Amino acid sequence: MNHTERPCAAVGLTSYRYGFTMIGATSTQDALNEADRSLTQGAATVDRLEIWNAQTGLYEKVTV
Repeated sequence: MNHTERPCAAVGLTSYRYGFTMIGATSTQDALNEADRSLTQGAATVDRLEIWNAQTGLYEKVTV
């Protein structure tokens, strides 16, 4: 399993993924702000953001 298929956030943060960018954040908005910092064009959108679900062991689309 490669690193983009497992949680990588530090303790106290939630693991998010935006494309292949791994993000540790305190909330969905915080994750979008961090994704924005990594983008060179356009703004991050929630439809491309995924959150780690510890129960299933998978990343899932963020629902707003």
